[in-house]
Amino acid sequence: LKFREFALTVMRVSSLVAVCTAQDLFLSADVTPRFEIMYDGSLGSNFTGRVRLYVDTKNAEKPSELLFGKDVTGWEPGTTVTLSAGDVEVFGYPAKDLSELSKVASQELHVQAELVVYDLYERKGMPPTWMPTSCVSHAGEDGAYAKPDGTLLSTVHNVSLKDGPVSLKLDHKVPDSVPLSPGCAGLGDGVDSKYIKTVRINSTALEGFWGRPIMLEACVLLPWGFDEHPDAKYPLVIAHGHYSAQFTPGGSFLEKEPECDPLKSYDCVSDLYSYYLFRNWTSADGVFNGARALVATLNHPTPYFDDSYAVNSANSGPYGDAIIKELIPEIEKRYRGIGQGWARGLLGGSTGGWETVAHQILYPDEFNSAHAACPDPVTFTSYVTANIYESSNYFYYEKALPWVKRDRPSTRDTYSGQAFIVGKGPTFVDAYGEITQTLAEANHQEYAMGTHSRSCQQYDVWESTFSPACPDGYPCRMYNKLTGEINQTVAQYWKEHFDFAHIVERDWATLGPKLKGKLKISVGGSDTYYLTNSVMDLRKTLEKLGSDAEITIGAHDGLGYQHCFNGYLYDADGKVLPNSLTRLQYVQMSLPKMAKHWVATAPAGADTTSWRY
Repeated sequence: LKFREFALTVMRVSSLVAVCTAQDLFLSADVTPRFEIMYDGSLGSNFTGRVRLYVDTKNAEKPSELLFGKDVTGWEPGTTVTLSAGDVEVFGYPAKDLSELSKVASQELHVQAELVVYDLYERKGMPPTWMPTSCVSHAGEDGAYAKPDGTLLSTVHNVSLKDGPVSLKLDHKVPDSVPLSPGCAGLGDGVDSKYIKTVRINSTALEGFWGRPIMLEACVLLPWGFDEHPDAKYPLVIAHGHYSAQFTPGGSFLEKEPECDPLKSYDCVSDLYSYYLFRNWTSADGVFNGARALVATLNHPTPYFDDSYAVNSANSGPYGDAIIKELIPEIEKRYRGIGQGWARGLLGGSTGGWETVAHQILYPDEFNSAHAACPDPVTFTSYVTANIYESSNYFYYEKALPWVKRDRPSTRDTYSGQAFIVGKGPTFVDAYGEITQTLAEANHQEYAMGTHSRSCQQYDVWESTFSPACPDGYPCRMYNKLTGEINQTVAQYWKEHFDFAHIVERDWATLGPKLKGKLKISVGGSDTYYLTNSVMDLRKTLEKLGSDAEITIGAHDGLGYQHCFNGYLYDADGKVLPNSLTRLQYVQMSLPKMAKHWVATAPAGADTTSWRY
């Protein structure tokens, strides 16, 4: 614009803003936001759960800009649940109280309500406790899910607060998602292929804890030549990660070459690399020559999250023992596994990276190689961005208080795992260090979604995994979810049970020899969720102890990799590849190295030949 035109435009916009601001101020004095919610009686009755209200000033299809939540108990058809300004039972994010909607009273708002349904659980030695019926959809994959089955929803309504109380009706619910599940092999729930098999068991240990049947599932990739080598027995690799109905160890496994342009979409790139895994897997002389093994992904969701974190915990029960003593032996029994700890490996990233480290350290005799990428906090001297042992407040930097409330960050920049430019392909994301959410904001968002660690989100599942159970049946808070004050008694419980730097140092005399040559951990130098920090802290401890663990802090072009760096790979010109390509090649990157380690460390008389074709 020329200067005069620009100046006139600014004057017009300024005048409009002044009029709108005055109008909003005038309306805000007379408007008290109030939402009255009912549900269709044909959907059921006597519901206990969390009512969530979504409000948006822009998105008319899927409102998400603001969220408000309220717990309900024994909600009957024909009765109204009210969410209104000033209601202390309502908590919102990013606006904490509905009164803040008066700021947009003159605008059309897009609103939707839902009920997250809870079930009553009667765990061994604990009082009956209401928790989500599920945190996942059976059709979900790798952390991306539709809303859980049975969630009640209203349609999206376009409303104006100046018209008075808003009435919403929950008139439909999310149907059973099992028919939509791709299943382990991508052919439908429970339908197997030549290479990918489904293993499901009801865990005796978990049923004893939960007081109801608990199913564990494995999606198992059989080695090429399995039928042609009937006398061969195979090592087993557990590829830890989020719940995925389909076999997804980091990339997937496609037997047919996709017909698409990899320069047009990341989905095409992902499919191509899944096909490349199939081609490599079924090649006589490819990367897996001499390294034939079973590879299994596991599904073990809980009412707290899409994943149990695969350890024994006070709140979720003995998932570690159930997986290692019940599920893994069943996999090896069905598909000719060697069935000994020297011939088992672990790999995974993020949640799966943490589980990989956890299983190798907590069950050192059961596994003989752990390749972990960007693991969740492995020591709580850096629980994201706070040392919980030396801080009184989790949300704010200690040195800044009481004069300055300086927030600790929770996330920075953007996730780079699917970074893609149309016409160019997978790419890097610059690590500027821009804070995108603070610890206080992340925890307040979860609290709006669910009280008592029931949001099905990240900080709540960490708490349910690491904390003791409190007398009310819910996880003990390590810190106040609203104010951030740390409970040092709970922090010390975390330290003794799940701080791996502390555990390794405490038990080094016996643990050290059992970890020799087994630990390999990678993390980006600028991990999106600050997971770099705890890996660096663990590295210091391991170096002090004289460990031979391999720790890689990833960087490229002077910049740290973001989430989730899983090691270096190079193109034909010797240039490092971005996360959006390496994340699709976990099995190719890890299994051949594990095979060499297994052979080198196998006990005398062990079978190191039948699977090396």
